[in-house]
Amino acid sequence: MFARVPHTIRQDYRSNNNSTDDFTVLPLGLRLLKYSGLWGDPRRKRSFVLMLFGTILFLIVPKIVLGTGSDSFDSFARSTAEIIFCNNNYLMMIIFAGRRKPFEQLIVAVQQLFDKHRSCHTPTSEFVVTVNRQIMRYSRLYIAIQGVYFLIFNLLPPIVTYRAYFTATNGTNVTFLLPIESRFFFMDIRHSIVDYTIFTLLACPAFLFTAYLTVLKGLVFIGVIAYNTLQYQIVSRRVQELRGLHHQTNPVRYNRRLAEIIDLHSVATECTKLLDSVLNLILLVQFTNTVLMCCLFLFYISKNFNSGAINVLLLFLALTVENFCFSYFGTRLSAENLAVADAVYHTAWYKCPPSFQKQLQQMIRHAYKTRGVTVGKFYIVDVSSFGQLLKMIFSYYVILKELF
Repeated sequence: MFARVPHTIRQDYRSNNNSTDDFTVLPLGLRLLKYSGLWGDPRRKRSFVLMLFGTILFLIVPKIVLGTGSDSFDSFARSTAEIIFCNNNYLMMIIFAGRRKPFEQLIVAVQQLFDKHRSCHTPTSEFVVTVNRQIMRYSRLYIAIQGVYFLIFNLLPPIVTYRAYFTATNGTNVTFLLPIESRFFFMDIRHSIVDYTIFTLLACPAFLFTAYLTVLKGLVFIGVIAYNTLQYQIVSRRVQELRGLHHQTNPVRYNRRLAEIIDLHSVATECTKLLDSVLNLILLVQFTNTVLMCCLFLFYISKNFNSGAINVLLLFLALTVENFCFSYFGTRLSAENLAVADAVYHTAWYKCPPSFQKQLQQMIRHAYKTRGVTVGKFYIVDVSSFGQLLKMIFSYYVILKELF
C-alpha cells in the first residue's frame, strides 16, 4: 500500500520535528534519533560511528582482551552480562538502520493521519491530542528514569571509592569500586587513585552513549507501537460514531464515512505489518539477550550482595522495565485490533449495501486474526510472553547457582 517515501516528503516532515505540536509524531523520539544520524541529516552518522567505536574501545575491548582481573566465576558472569548489555544496544540500532525504509513509511502514514485531524475539532481529534500527550509524558518519564539510572551508575562508584580512599588509615589497602567489571589497558584502576580517576573520566562518555541508545529504544520502538495502537482505537471510535447515522436518512454521507473507516483499518493493518518488519528481529535480539543477561546478573547479585552489586541491579531493573513496556504495549496493540471486530459486529452492517457488507465482513475477519509485534515471527509480544520470559530467566539462574 505504501510506496517508498519521496525525499521531499521526508525532508519537509523532519523540518517540523522541533515543534511540540500535538499533531506531531514522536516529537522527542525523532529529535533524539536525529542526533544519531539514523533520522534526518545523514552526515550525522559519522559522529554516531565515532561514538560507537569509541565506546567499544573503552568498554568492550579491555574486557575481551584483558579480562576482569579476577578468577572468580561470578566476576566472569558479571563481565559477560555487561558485554551482552552493550552489544545488545549496538546490535539493535544496527538492525534498525537496516530497517529504516519500513520505519519511514510507518512514520509518514501516522503523520498523514495526524494531519487529517489537525484542522478538525471533532471528538476523534481531541482523542488524538490526548493520546499524543500521554505518549509525550511517557517519553519524558522514560528519559527521567534512564537519567536517574545513569547518574547512580556513574556517581555511586566514585563516591564510594573516594570516600573509602580519603578516610582510610595509613597502610590500609583500598580496593576501588568500579562501575563495570573490567581492567583498563595498562592502568591499575583498582588501586591507583590517579588511574581510577582517568578511567572514570574517559569511560563516562561511553556510558552516556550506551544510555542514549537505551533511551532511543524505549522512545522510538515503544512509541511506534503506541501509535499503531492509536490507529486501531480511531477505527473503533469511528465505527461507534457511525451508529448514530442511518443509511436510509443520508446514504451518501453514511457511505462516505464507511469508506473512510474501511480505508483507515486497511492502513492500520498495513502499519502493523510494517511495524513487525521493523521490530521482529530487534525483539528477537532483545528477548534472547535479556534471558542471558538477567540470569547472569541475578547470579552475581546472589553471590555479591553489597554496594558493588547496585550497578548490576540497575542494569537488571532497566532490562526488566524495558521488556515489560514492550510486552504491555504489545498486549494493548493486539487488544485494540480485536476491539475493532467487536465494534463492527455491533453495528447494523447487514443493512449496508452488499459491497460494503463484504468489506465489513473482511474487517471482522482481519480483526479476529491475532495481530501485533512478534519476536522473530515466532510469537506475539504480550504480557503472558513477559511472564514466560521471567520464568525462563529464573530457571537458568537456578541452574547456574546449582553448578557454581
